[in-house]
Parts: sequence; C-alpha cells; structure tokens
Amino acid sequence: HVEIKWGNHPEGDKREEWVTGETRITIAILITGKFVLEFLDQKVELVNQGDYVMWGPGMDHHWEALEKSVLLTIRWPSVTAKD
Repeated sequence: HVEIKWGNHPEGDKREEWVTGETRITIAILITGKFVLEFLDQKVELVNQGDYVMWGPGMDHHWEALEKSVLLTIRWPSVTAKD
C-alpha cells in the first residue's frame, strides 16, 4: 500500500504551482544532483547523495531541480486512481 516513484529531473525542472491537499506521508531521497523543496514555513535543499526530506498530510509545497537530479519518492498510504 505504498507508492514508489523514480524521478528524473533535468536542471531547471520545477513545479511552480503549490501542491495542496496532499493526504499521504511522503519521503523524497536524493540519488544524484541538487534539488530544493519549499514548504510554507521552510526551504529544504537536498545536495548530498542520500539527503532526504519527509513530510505529512496537508504540507503544501513546490520544488525545483537546481541541477540534473534523480529522486526516489515513497508515499503512503497509496491513493486509489479515480475513474
């Protein structure tokens, strides 16, 4: 009942819109590159291989790849796709 995502992000890739209404717990682990996630109350930079950030439901955020980056993201519980 988890979701696992391998994300390849070219330098400058970003999600400018805020992610809102999230209902899952998420952990994002940096495999390579440099990546930043911004929450309403803090900015987290992942710069070293293995750096990670974890957040819970209701934590609005957006992100940007500061250089070509690979992230492993794990979310739980899984959200059932809607028809």
